[in-house]
Amino acid sequence: MAARHLYGLTTNCCDKDQCSEKVANVLLPMSYGMYAEATMIPIVLCTSAYKANVLETTFHAEGRFETEKACIHPDFQLPPPNDICMTHGETTTYFECKVVMYKSAKTELILRQDCYAFNCLQHILLANKTKYPDAAALLADASIQETPYLWMLVWKPADDVLVFDCIVFTDVAILRMIRDAATSRSREALKLVDRALHQHFTDGTMSYKESKQATVAHQKVSLFPWRDIPCLQSTTFEFRVKSTDLVFQSVRSDTNLWQEIEKSRLCETIRALRLENAELKAKLE
Repeated sequence: MAARHLYGLTTNCCDKDQCSEKVANVLLPMSYGMYAEATMIPIVLCTSAYKANVLETTFHAEGRFETEKACIHPDFQLPPPNDICMTHGETTTYFECKVVMYKSAKTELILRQDCYAFNCLQHILLANKTKYPDAAALLADASIQETPYLWMLVWKPADDVLVFDCIVFTDVAILRMIRDAATSRSREALKLVDRALHQHFTDGTMSYKESKQATVAHQKVSLFPWRDIPCLQSTTFEFRVKSTDLVFQSVRSDTNLWQEIEKSRLCETIRALRLENAELKAKLE
């Protein structure tokens, strides 16, 4: 039997190292979803109308979760990878995953260009089989079908353990949040969305980049859903799931410059204290 790193994710998971911080960050919201389903903890689904519904999750133990996998389709050229690809039988679903610290109204959701200006759009367009000239037309379509796409797992300290809660946003809700943010960055993000939608509207295809060798600037947009969405302000998030409910083995922090600098500083402090201790012992003797 495979070792259990995260709740619900063993042989049904990707072959990547679940103890890596980067991989664990992506899989943790999925683990939360499986735990919430098993223990009947409701998850809030935020729709494009900014309604807080209850998400109906259906995770299959025999399904498979893979990270960093693109949705391949002839109408979408050189797509970037999605955070999660969940496969069960003939059904494949893609998700974006975020793990953020809960700061009440200041809770921040940061989205990259590959998410909002391609993967999220691809998610919407494949579900609706409709062409839209721009984001305004898409958001004005009252008959549009929206589906859960972005899992936002929020955490905060509580006594000696971290506690989690979760909210899921539909694909259309993501675009509406960007538009309604009305900041300089969100307006620039909308330009990228409009450019992608215009290409799909006129050519029937959408390209993330010109060639495999080409690079794309990952322009980011910052959103504050708890501050800006009234239904979230009035929703009670209970943080009932403890980190120990989900994480069974230690997660290895990915290398970070400032972590390494701090380790070096602490090692130097320990070395100095040991030297001082040895000198004091020598004087006492």
